[in-house]
Amino acid sequence: MAALVYTRLQDHPRETYFATSGALIVGRIDCISADPAAEQWGWGMSLDIGALPFRRGGVAGSRSEAAACLDEAWEQWKHWAGLRDLDVIEP
Repeated sequence: MAALVYTRLQDHPRETYFATSGALIVGRIDCISADPAAEQWGWGMSLDIGALPFRRGGVAGSRSEAAACLDEAWEQWKHWAGLRDLDVIEP
């Protein structure tokens, strides 16, 4: 499974990022409040692959914290799904 890549949506009224792994959309991060004194970011992950849906989400104090939470949820999903990252084979 590929590492998550965060891509900012350009035509969105708030700062919003989609998180993808290869062609799979894993989740998103949204700026809830851009006020520096009370910055908040929402993050969510919903993978309905297989018989049981796997959903996680929450609120974090910064974009990097939200990304870290989503990265952790991604790791939990891979473990739950019985998947693991492969070592890259160097030529």
